[in-house]
Amino acid sequence: EGDEGDEGDEGDEGDEGDEGDEGDEGDEGDEGDEGDEGDEGDEDLGGEDEGGDAEEGEGDGTEGVGGGVSGGDAGTSGTPQSAAAKKAAKRKAKRRAARANLPNRPLDFQIRFHVLEARRLPGGNIKPVVKIQCGDQIKGSSVQKGTTSPIWDEMLVFGFNERPADFLDKVIEIKVLNSRRVLSDALIGSFRLDVGLVFDEPDHAIIHKWLLLTDPDDATSEAKGYLKISMQVLGPGDEPKRSVSKIDDENVDIEANLLRPSGVRLQSATFRVKIFQAEDLPQMDAEFLQKLGKLFNRAEQKELVDPYAVVNFAGHKGRTATVMEDMTPEWNEQINLGVRVPSMCERMRISLIDYDRFNRDDYIGTTFISMSEISAPGENGFLPTFGPCFLNIYGSPREFSNLPDKYEYLNKGKIEGVSYRGRVLVEVEVEVGNFPTTNKELIKQDDVKRLVPYLRRRTYKLYAAFLHATQIEPADSPVEFEISIGNYGNKLDKLVPDTSSTTQPSNPVYDGNKYYYLPWFDTKPCVVVESSWEDNSYRIGSLNIILRIKDVLGKGLKECSDIMAQEVYDQAELQAKVSEILGNVIIHLDQEFPHVPQVGITKLDINLRKIREAERRNLIGDAQLLRTKLETPEEVIQGLEDILQRLASLAVEPQISVPDVIIWMLSGGKRVACKRIPAHQLMYSTSAMQAGALCGCIQTIKLDPPAVEEEEDLEDAKGGAQLRLLLWLGLDGDSPRWCENISDGQIAVYAETYENQAWFIKSWGTTALIVPKFSDSRGKKKLPKEAFITPEGWDWAEDWFISPEISVAFEGDSGRKVFQEELFELHFRVPFTSFDKGTISWRDIRNAELEGVTKDTLEVTKGWKWTSSWEIDMNRAVGDGGWEYTMDAEAGAWSPSERTYHLCRRRRWVRSRERLTDPKKEAKKIKEKTKQATEGWEYARLPRMTYHATDHKLDMARRRRWHRKLVQKKAGKPPIFYFESEKKKKKKKSKKSDSDSSDDECTQAPRMYLTFPEEVSYKYQLRAYIYQARDLYASDDSGLSDPYVHVAFGRYSQRTHIVKQSVCPTWDETILIDDIFLFGNPENIAVYPPVVALEFFDKDQIGKDEYLGSCDVMPSVRLDIPKTKSPRLQWFEIERYGKYAGDLLAAFELLLVQEGVDLPFEPPKAPKGQYLLVPSGIKPILQKTRIEVLCWGVRDMKRFQLLPVTSPIVEIECGGTIKRTEPIKNTKDNPNFPEPVVKMDVNIPKERLYAPPLNIRILDKRAFGRKPAVGVKVIKTLKDFVVDPKAEAKAIAAATTVPHPPALAATSKGPTSLVGAPAEGVSDEKAAAPLGRPDEVAIHMEDEQLIEGADPDATKDSDFDWWSKYYTSVCDEQCQQQDYKDQKLDELVVYNNPLEDYFDNFEDIATTMVLYRGKGSREEGETEGQVIGKLKGAIKVCPFPPDNKEPPLMFGNIPPTSPVECVVRVYVVRAFTLQPKDPNGKSDPYIKLKLGKKKINDKERFIPNSLNPIFGRYYELPALLPIDHTLKITVMDYDRTSADDLIGETFIDLENRYLTQKRALCGLPQSFAIRGLNKWRDSLLPRDKLLDLCKMKNIDDPRWNGLSEVIFAGRSRTLAEFEPDGPPHPDVGPEDQRLALHLLREQGLVPEHVETRPLFNPMHPGIEQGRLQMWVDIFPKNLGAPPPPVDITPRQPTKYTLRIVIWNTKDVLLDEISVVTGESMSDIYVKGWIQGQDETQKTDVHYRSLDGEGNFNWRLVYPFEYIPQEKVIVVRKKEHFWSLDKTERRIPPRLTLQVWDNDLFNPDDFIGTLDINLDRIPEGARDADRCDLHQLDPSKADKAKDLFKAKRMRGWWPFYSDSDGIENRYLAGKVEMELEIVTEEEEQLRPAGQGREEPNMNPNLPEPNRPATSFLWFTSPWKTCKFIVWKYYKWHIIGGIVGVIVILLLVIFIYSAPNYIGQWLINSLLPGASP
Repeated sequence: EGDEGDEGDEGDEGDEGDEGDEGDEGDEGDEGDEGDEGDEGDEDLGGEDEGGDAEEGEGDGTEGVGGGVSGGDAGTSGTPQSAAAKKAAKRKAKRRAARANLPNRPLDFQIRFHVLEARRLPGGNIKPVVKIQCGDQIKGSSVQKGTTSPIWDEMLVFGFNERPADFLDKVIEIKVLNSRRVLSDALIGSFRLDVGLVFDEPDHAIIHKWLLLTDPDDATSEAKGYLKISMQVLGPGDEPKRSVSKIDDENVDIEANLLRPSGVRLQSATFRVKIFQAEDLPQMDAEFLQKLGKLFNRAEQKELVDPYAVVNFAGHKGRTATVMEDMTPEWNEQINLGVRVPSMCERMRISLIDYDRFNRDDYIGTTFISMSEISAPGENGFLPTFGPCFLNIYGSPREFSNLPDKYEYLNKGKIEGVSYRGRVLVEVEVEVGNFPTTNKELIKQDDVKRLVPYLRRRTYKLYAAFLHATQIEPADSPVEFEISIGNYGNKLDKLVPDTSSTTQPSNPVYDGNKYYYLPWFDTKPCVVVESSWEDNSYRIGSLNIILRIKDVLGKGLKECSDIMAQEVYDQAELQAKVSEILGNVIIHLDQEFPHVPQVGITKLDINLRKIREAERRNLIGDAQLLRTKLETPEEVIQGLEDILQRLASLAVEPQISVPDVIIWMLSGGKRVACKRIPAHQLMYSTSAMQAGALCGCIQTIKLDPPAVEEEEDLEDAKGGAQLRLLLWLGLDGDSPRWCENISDGQIAVYAETYENQAWFIKSWGTTALIVPKFSDSRGKKKLPKEAFITPEGWDWAEDWFISPEISVAFEGDSGRKVFQEELFELHFRVPFTSFDKGTISWRDIRNAELEGVTKDTLEVTKGWKWTSSWEIDMNRAVGDGGWEYTMDAEAGAWSPSERTYHLCRRRRWVRSRERLTDPKKEAKKIKEKTKQATEGWEYARLPRMTYHATDHKLDMARRRRWHRKLVQKKAGKPPIFYFESEKKKKKKKSKKSDSDSSDDECTQAPRMYLTFPEEVSYKYQLRAYIYQARDLYASDDSGLSDPYVHVAFGRYSQRTHIVKQSVCPTWDETILIDDIFLFGNPENIAVYPPVVALEFFDKDQIGKDEYLGSCDVMPSVRLDIPKTKSPRLQWFEIERYGKYAGDLLAAFELLLVQEGVDLPFEPPKAPKGQYLLVPSGIKPILQKTRIEVLCWGVRDMKRFQLLPVTSPIVEIECGGTIKRTEPIKNTKDNPNFPEPVVKMDVNIPKERLYAPPLNIRILDKRAFGRKPAVGVKVIKTLKDFVVDPKAEAKAIAAATTVPHPPALAATSKGPTSLVGAPAEGVSDEKAAAPLGRPDEVAIHMEDEQLIEGADPDATKDSDFDWWSKYYTSVCDEQCQQQDYKDQKLDELVVYNNPLEDYFDNFEDIATTMVLYRGKGSREEGETEGQVIGKLKGAIKVCPFPPDNKEPPLMFGNIPPTSPVECVVRVYVVRAFTLQPKDPNGKSDPYIKLKLGKKKINDKERFIPNSLNPIFGRYYELPALLPIDHTLKITVMDYDRTSADDLIGETFIDLENRYLTQKRALCGLPQSFAIRGLNKWRDSLLPRDKLLDLCKMKNIDDPRWNGLSEVIFAGRSRTLAEFEPDGPPHPDVGPEDQRLALHLLREQGLVPEHVETRPLFNPMHPGIEQGRLQMWVDIFPKNLGAPPPPVDITPRQPTKYTLRIVIWNTKDVLLDEISVVTGESMSDIYVKGWIQGQDETQKTDVHYRSLDGEGNFNWRLVYPFEYIPQEKVIVVRKKEHFWSLDKTERRIPPRLTLQVWDNDLFNPDDFIGTLDINLDRIPEGARDADRCDLHQLDPSKADKAKDLFKAKRMRGWWPFYSDSDGIENRYLAGKVEMELEIVTEEEEQLRPAGQGREEPNMNPNLPEPNRPATSFLWFTSPWKTCKFIVWKYYKWHIIGGIVGVIVILLLVIFIYSAPNYIGQWLINSLLPGASP
């Protein structure tokens, strides 16, 4: 892969599928990015599906190969109506809807992975590391040492900026590797899924799930362990879900929390993708070489495309061979992809690519197969199966160009394609059990022959009748429309035969207002396209039945929603409507699906049929159950919504091989705009339920330019039109039924040819003609009249006649009421003379000379009158007198400056004229005149240019159109003409191709028209009641617009008047469009009325008007005016480029004008008579209303025109009434308004639905009386601000008498209970847990006197600290202290979000409103809109009573507006999930604060290398409210060598917290304590706070009756109500203070809390960068000195020492065999370490253990730091030797001991390991015989002991090994050891040395009593001889010595014997002889 065009691999995709390739357009080529699309998600991800679906069944192990399958779905299909199946259908529908709502533009995304831990990893001494690859990004965790259960607790973050479709396709591969220093890391196991699967989950997150790791390349491998991880996908505005650092116990049930369901095991599977053939592929290569070869007659006609197919799924990829020069390639190849199932990937991508030898390979097109659509889970489910079936491929327009294709991105599947580019025949099968042996193989011939039944085709006819073509952008060339299906009907494709697929090219005519239209009038063009496709009727019929039922149900629910949207609706009406819907649904569900044919059927068809039938029966049962069981309509509606979602999940048919119908608008031979309609929506069927919803229906569609790749290109996207047409698609035999809905018209077929002439020597003729004398409309084909031979089955109805094109008769002034006439005055001279003495000529705009005409003699056109006199046009690039100069008038090149070589000059005269007649009547006259024309010529400068009706001087070509009518004599025969001349050419043609014949065609399709007689033309009147709009797009820099509305209806359009400077304009205008003539039965018009198109524009003085948005509305048709009512005003949403851009309040009605029937009265005129008003019957009824606006002050105002805004004024406008506040003197001294309340009495609509917007503008009072507008705020509607002052007073009184719940002492069962009533607005879901109060705080001395027995020096809670309260409150099982809970001490409320989210942003007094200036919408997150500042205020609306009595003051009790001095204390507890800013994937965070001009930088106390830092910091700042109103808290990343990086920041509005009645200054604790940890710490005592609250809420002061009873809010309350069992703890204070505190807690005030605030970075808007837990206390100085602060300093670890004495080992596996003796033996030693620490200690070696026994008496000493309360070890160390700072980690106290075999020359051999947690040590065995692996059984965890409590333990523990897999764990040895924990003080009192070193005590370790055979042979040679050599070989040695002696003696004997024998013989023979 990656080879660009490697010939050895036939291109090898040209790198199109590989990582990081430049041709991949960003993401085309990531290995996992090629098409695994996020799980369209039909199934759940784990065993915890909404209550544990995973426990409901096991499944068969093969469900959901294409998507994650839930255990619930796998095993609950046995019942007829499976609850799991229903939930799966609902999930699928919701996920599809969520994806559909994503914008098609690049967005910022983040993927966060929280890697927690792993379990049961195979192997022994491994060093696991996690690496995650997403797309082309790879990130990894740290390396853990020597453990099979590593703990990481690390965060990895990936960032992307891509389109959602591309992003969700990316594949995530999570690998666990064994880290090795020299060699590459070895794979342990991996897990693969795609981003879409995570995105489809609730909150886009998967939290704390175990992943089952496998080896993807080993088909037979079992599980490779488990990895616990959290994953979440974040987009703009998404709120991250917190992943707590939670490490599970040893006995955790992993299977119950797997990402894939329990009971479904991974299996090896082979996806067999058979690629048979493709067809209709477009040209992809240039013709240059082919044309060059034709010059030498050496080249044959070639098909210029070299295709190959690429298949991508689940990160696997395969490709076919390249077929050279073939547009219909046949591969017949099978791609085998090995995938483990169930797979977590959803979409399979199939791409067709064109191989290029020298350049990058080009995409032909891309298509997808969704696994969830071709498979099903459950017992009745089936494996993915598809085809054999054609897959249609769409992309850019298929016409080839040598220039780069600007729509090439459409071919990659990123955006929906706009043109058919071919199709490919594919079959997909899945075989479970094995991986493929080969990646590619040829398909057997038997399988190829099996395709024959699937390739049977039938003839289809596609008809289209065009009724109107309007809203066409100005075009210089004629416009025509093309209908195509597949490649049939493509006019610009040379390879496609001619069909009647296009309308007649026509010149657009101006509609008199803005757009252009085509003047078809009563002759409507029709087109027909004949094509051949496979018979898909049974598939399309089934799909359409489901869609029909879904549409019926959806419309019914919409009607119910409209009824329930009314303020007061009739319950009986709703009940009747619901009953009607239920009945219709049941009737439609009784419709059976069409029968599956016997031929051409696939497995998928059969399986889908079974599932649909079963679900249909289930839906019928559910609907009948809803009718009988549920009583309220609301319950029935909820049940119907569930049915609707299930129907949506069924409405999928992946095997429709008939391509979509595409409608194109062409102009000048180029494709301008299009619309793509699925074929099933147009398919005809004799069964109404099986027919497409749009089949034979008159509809209005909008043609748009092709989708742009970048959003900024939307402004430049031009073109488009609105069509009203009828479409019909069906079998050829059913074609007579296509025009049933337009039966009033008559179909006529005409042969067509154009007669061409040229101007030559002052006459018209055929001389010098460059086009055929008779040709087609393009002038390319020769079509003489005599060559037309009637097609078979057709005959001529009449002779040829001239048929002029109507559109050319319209001149430039057509449709215009005012027109500017222009003439050019030309002066000529000879060289070296002046222009004054030269000749004069007058010419028109076309430079044609006017004979005998001057500006004074030019007469006005008939039907027009002059409205001005002739004037010289000086508004051009001209010189004095308006002259411009050139050398030659014919050549042009005019210049405003005169030169001596200029021989001609001219100037432009203009004069306006006005039409006297109606433009509509003028158009009718032109039509009649055209029909009466005898010559019918139309003229042009040159052939193939735009033609016009009048002959001009420079016109060199003319033509006229001839028609001849045809009638059909024999049905079923197409009217295609074959020309005689062409047939003769065929007979005479040689074998060689004629090089010039490629441009000629031998066929021609006729024109077809739908004509309407005059009697079926009906007259209508449209009335558009445009009342007002709100929240329009701001187009001007002022933040406002000058909007007007363009109303278009068919070819008629008008526009409203302009409303100056408003984004909430009130037009109150009626648009009347008269004389609308529509053809056809009015009943059909009532059913299918034309659409009213409204477009909104901003009027600009310079440049063109800016587009603000648009909306399409269907008018109500009134055929019988006296019996029908006028429509009501409704709100219609306005969209701008697919985004919300405001709302329009309007109504529309289309009135049928009939003789004798009066139209409604014409609406009244405006006061100045410029336009018509909305009539009173439609205009809302107005009511006098009081509006009070509290303008508290302005905040954060930016500069305007370089000057600060220092004296603002608020201008309020509503309903035409304007009020202003008094200006602020100086915002620097006090930004609050002196008189903040503004009252207005206005007349506004009585119905709240029509409540008008409120416009707020900020003016700045400046010098010289200037008051520029600096900001704008629009309140969209006032209905949310309507109040009843009397009801408010009753609500306040009721709020003070809320019944109090039982006290904590009686009811608290856990940390989730609160004392007293929950705070108002605080929901149980949002509050993580209720909490209590902070640290000890001394009460102010004045208040201490009220507390009897107070002990300021009390130290009772010395065992607890603030963190004890915090961890208990958040229910942290690991860190909380049970004793704290048992003593029932106060807890905190830990909010998971900012405090404002739970108390309505503290806006009960004033709301913060954002002020805008500049262009852009006002939607949240819109970057274009500019924020200029903020306005604090509130709005209340109260209608006047019927007696018109003055309403009471609604803002009566507001606090003073003067500044207040305060002390602000900020407590920063901790942060989590911060974004990494350093290359190591970590950050060095620290805190910065800013309040007004005061700043605090805590840079010196940064926390190195942490994404979850524990700060525990307290800061104090002075503040002057409201000047210092915003507290900014910033988390920064410390960098030593560069500028610090911003991680994130958060802002807190302190002023709102000060003003609110929720008392957010200092939270209320659960109890009033006078001592200890929870001592009262507010400036005011509870009694004083209660009194202050009564004054604030205007209620009576409390009256005390002793200390334990009080009358509050008219009710007697006692302390016994709240404390029935007495005080909750002994530290409580006096009774009256406690009772007052209980009453305060009832009022919904802010409790003692910790809030969690998200951090944001302006560089990544909308995406959280982490979260910060903190709280803020505010102490106004006027209430006294603040109490001491709370101590939240983080807990510091305690130093401990772990002493381990390794006494003996036994039964250790003997790892070696002695070479000398052949005995099994091991050189045993034990080593160990505490996880997280680098220090590894080991014993000495017990050599030559022959029975697995080892004696050591060796002490291992490990010092460490430990936090007992949290049960974690604190490890501080540098991650790398080059690291500058130490990283702190908090991990469980886990000890690892391993037994090894020592080798002298080779690496030591691992034998076994023992992992134990020091706080959960399994009980040791008393002796070695009782020691086995059962001691480590998780089921015996209750017998485990905490070493920190036990202090010392001794016993036997087993070593184990997982080298053969987790399931095959075996005993590797036993160790006797003693473990002891000592503190730092105990270490000094009872010292002990390491090993047996001094001080060798506590206990004393003697030398081990090892056998004499235990020694190292290398260092003890004598022992080696004694115990090895002599012991085993002594007899061999003795025998050897004896043998050597014998041999020596024998040698001596042999050596000496001859001499002695000789001497003996001599002596014997010669006696007496001497030797």
